[in-house]
Amino acid sequence: MKNINTNKLFTLILLFTYSSITFAQKSTDKNLIYWSATKKLTVDDFGIKISGKEVSSAQFSTEYHINGFNFLTKNFNKRVLNYMIKSASQIDTTANIKETLIFQQTLFDLCEIYAREFRKALRDNRKTIISGTETIKELDHKLMTKFVNRKSEYTLDSNSGCNPIKQKEWETQIAKELEALKDFAFEK
Repeated sequence: MKNINTNKLFTLILLFTYSSITFAQKSTDKNLIYWSATKKLTVDDFGIKISGKEVSSAQFSTEYHINGFNFLTKNFNKRVLNYMIKSASQIDTTANIKETLIFQQTLFDLCEIYAREFRKALRDNRKTIISGTETIKELDHKLMTKFVNRKSEYTLDSNSGCNPIKQKEWETQIAKELEALKDFAFEK
C-alpha cells in the first residue's frame, strides 16, 4: 500500500514538473514579438528593412504546448502562443509606413482571433485530448485554415489596407470578435 502511494506521489511530482516547464510561456527570444492588446507593431519589430520595393510582410505564427495529460486543464490560454517572427518579417521603410503598420497589425489581430478560438476549442474538447493529440492537430488545422482564408478575404477587401473605409470596417469587426473572445486571451 505504501509503495503504491509513493508511486502516485512520484508520478504527480513528475507531471507537475513537466507542466511547470511547458507553462513557461513567453520565452526571452528577442526574435519573437508576442501579440498584445496594448503594444502595437512598430518598424523596429520588423527584422528586415528594405527600400523602394513597396513590399512588406510579417510572419505570424501560433504554437501550442499540449499533450494527453492536459485533459485536466480547464484553461488553455497559456498553452497557445501567438507571435510574429521578427527575422522573417520585412517592411519597406520608404513606402507608407503608417498604412503598412496598420495593415500588418490588423493581420496580427486577426491571427489573435483564431488563437483565441483555438484556446476555446481546446477547452471545449479537453476530454478528447486524453485519447491523444490527433484532436489537437485537427482543431489547429481547421482554425489555421480559417485564419488563412479570412486573411485573404481581408487583404482583398481592404486592398491590403489601402482602402480606408474597408480598413476601418475590418478593424471594428476584429475588435468586436476579440472582445467576444476576451476570456480566451493569453493573459486570462
